[in-house]
Amino acid sequence: MRRRPLLLASGATLLGSAFVAPHALGQAARQPRRIAYLTASSEANLVRYLQAFRDGLRERGLVEGRDFVIDIRYAAGRAQDLARLAAELAALDPVVFVAPGAPATDAALAATASTPIVSLGDLVANGHAAQLGRPGGRVTGISFLPQPLNAKRLELLAEALPKGSAVLNLADPLATPAGYMQVVEDAGRSLGLVLHAAQATTPAQIDAAFDSARKLRVAGINVLNSPFLYGNRERLFELAANARLPAIYQWPEAAREGGLMGYGPSITAMNRQLAGYAARILNGARPAELPIEQPTRFELVINLKTARALGMTIPQGLLLRADEVIE
Repeated sequence: MRRRPLLLASGATLLGSAFVAPHALGQAARQPRRIAYLTASSEANLVRYLQAFRDGLRERGLVEGRDFVIDIRYAAGRAQDLARLAAELAALDPVVFVAPGAPATDAALAATASTPIVSLGDLVANGHAAQLGRPGGRVTGISFLPQPLNAKRLELLAEALPKGSAVLNLADPLATPAGYMQVVEDAGRSLGLVLHAAQATTPAQIDAAFDSARKLRVAGINVLNSPFLYGNRERLFELAANARLPAIYQWPEAAREGGLMGYGPSITAMNRQLAGYAARILNGARPAELPIEQPTRFELVINLKTARALGMTIPQGLLLRADEVIE
């Protein structure tokens, strides 16, 4: 008789456990899924773009912490670190890898066997996708053509310089293979420019490129498409200011941050687009069947404050063509 209450209490506890357990299992089944984000840039340089990526996920009804978590690794301009960082992210077993730029995408492909990858760059030319309409593999994302954009920037820079000027094309060979340079060189010849070239994959090589620019007495710098070079843009701004050299950069945001001119698609908008791909993959879509998108808007931004610091006057015709002029 004295044990019966204890047995009843024990039974009640067991029943309660049986009732709670399915709920707990349901909660476990709804653990947030992992998104790996690998970038050649630094944390400080990526803040606004990661916010755009997060905004894009939120706009699609996904809540951070409930539906997804983002694991981020920054190479901070050190391309040699990408393989190690990709392996760290792969060990976390992400549902999708976001890897803007060819070097980051290559590292993600090497670190994983089947994880879908969302990329940004010339995806077909880089061999990451078979075609725009049907990528066919595990890489999809946003594709833009850096060769004509690099040539277009050279044309815009030439408008701000005296005719027949010498210009240094600064390239990252990991992002700009030798074949890409032909389009830029052809554009330079048609513009009557004297072209020089420098390559950089490390910060020290960026410094050396500006040393060469001084010795060659170039009139301007065309910074070609590269996640590494963009990740080191603050150093580029500083070197260009010290050398009093006009420079044009691969994204319009660069001019808003202190560069003289920037032309191309908005990297902020493209990170929001990348979020759309990540959201669809989280919801079960296969990258092989997600058509690769292209940017729909290209902007020319000119920073007149930087122009004044360089002691140069931007031609009125070029200012009229700009989408945004920073006073």
